[in-house]
Amino acid sequence: MPKKDKPFATLDDINAIVLVADSNGHIVFANKAIKTILGYDPQDMLGNGWWELTSLGGNIDTRKAKTAAMATGKTDLKDRHLFENLLPAKDGRKVWTQWTNTRTADGYLVGIAQDITEKKKLEEEIIKKNLENELLLKEIHHRVKNNLQVISSLLNLQFNNIDDKLVHEALSKSKDRINSMALIHTKLYQSGDLASINFSDYINQLTASITASYSIHNNIKCIVKKSVASFDIDLSINLGLIITELLTNAFKHAFKGRPDGEIQVELTYKAGKYKLIIADNGIGITDNINTHQSLGLEIVEALTEQINGTIDVTSNCGLKYVITFEKKKTVANKT
Repeated sequence: MPKKDKPFATLDDINAIVLVADSNGHIVFANKAIKTILGYDPQDMLGNGWWELTSLGGNIDTRKAKTAAMATGKTDLKDRHLFENLLPAKDGRKVWTQWTNTRTADGYLVGIAQDITEKKKLEEEIIKKNLENELLLKEIHHRVKNNLQVISSLLNLQFNNIDDKLVHEALSKSKDRINSMALIHTKLYQSGDLASINFSDYINQLTASITASYSIHNNIKCIVKKSVASFDIDLSINLGLIITELLTNAFKHAFKGRPDGEIQVELTYKAGKYKLIIADNGIGITDNINTHQSLGLEIVEALTEQINGTIDVTSNCGLKYVITFEKKKTVANKT
């Protein structure tokens, strides 16, 4: 058995727990830092002392066997690299340690453990703080959603007192825009990820809501092609407003004089670029575009500019809008 004044004497001054185990898992050396960190006398750690004094309900034989397997080379040391475990101090404290191991040429296992208790406490505080911030942010999204719904309800009350068709239509469009933003905050409140939104789910819910409002007296169908994408809140709000403008315009103006029709909504991704495609098989562009339609298109152009995107419009057996944008571009808020 090696002694402190021989092979492992240089390990005694290391400011970390150092243990040396033989091929049977017996501790043959323990440095003096054990006294400082755990309060035990290093001599009490020798033999089976370490396993008996630092057991927290674990199986002593199992712990020894794992150590012996590493000492003899039966277990790869990588499997226990930076291994963390909780040890009982002599005064009843619990000390978190992180271990690195090395095998000597003559078959001993040298384990060095840093005291990471303060680090663990800091991590727990950060986790707790992050959880508090997440709950706070969820509450904010919840309240914003509620406030937007209140505004939408107030607009509904105004409808009963308005006879002017154009004013009624303007309020209706405003309510649609508010609902598209409220849905974003609803998705964030319900999501486990407050940094991004499952945009595919959002498109489905948004288009279903708009379709339910505008297809009551006709047979216009809205088909959403399946896609997979997640965007942050700023990009999602802009895209949601774009979809709302183009979809409501299609329902109101694309199928005049026709009892039925079809609108398709699709989000594609290729070569680092996304394309939001909204197309209908309606009457296409006519010379009779009214002020409200024109305003809606101006809003779409402004929103596309905010996401650093481009818009392409074609009219062939209907109207097709293609909004091209990149996810990584910073959304510039120009409102």
